[in-house]
Amino acid sequence: MISLVAATLLSMAAMKGDPMDNARKAFNNCMIETHNTAVDAKASPSDFIKTSDAACPTERAAYREILVKSERSYGASAADADKFAAEEIQMIVDSIVTSFNENIESGAKLTPEK
Repeated sequence: MISLVAATLLSMAAMKGDPMDNARKAFNNCMIETHNTAVDAKASPSDFIKTSDAACPTERAAYREILVKSERSYGASAADADKFAAEEIQMIVDSIVTSFNENIESGAKLTPEK
């Protein structure tokens, strides 16, 4: 029983230092900050789409790199790995754009991940 608890705690500790999750979180939090800044500025939805497409280039590149590397380690081709990474990144961007469209009228902001 104790070894099961110890294994669970070690697993949880390892998850906190997961490079892929850290990269995802950094990109997502940067996008959240972009959202919150645009809400404060009362940006138009079309302007926010342009902003979100170019936002967070460093975090986006780091997340893309780790996604591609991970997919390649599972045997994916370079093209498939790039496609997967692009889709994963686009899902985050789309989520932030959807939130912006829902929050622009009320001024609601998103809370960054910890």
